[in-house]
Amino acid sequence: MTDKKKKGDEPTYAAASAELEQILQDIESGEIDLDALTEKVERAATLLATCRQKLAATETKVKKITAELAAAAEQDGGDGEDER
Repeated sequence: MTDKKKKGDEPTYAAASAELEQILQDIESGEIDLDALTEKVERAATLLATCRQKLAATETKVKKITAELAAAAEQDGGDGEDER
């Protein structure tokens, strides 16, 4: 399987989160049979891993961008004076 195919199959964070909410509601309803429960719990574990990976990747990107912005501000003479 190629990386492009793998990423295309992966839901967005919002979609994964919404699906997790639906699974939680299904489980809490108490009207789910044992076989379906097993499948839902396995799917929830996969979705949680996806969400955690996306959160970690986003955190890394945000830290990198903010560090670059801070470095650029220091290079531009971050003496606190307004440039007009």
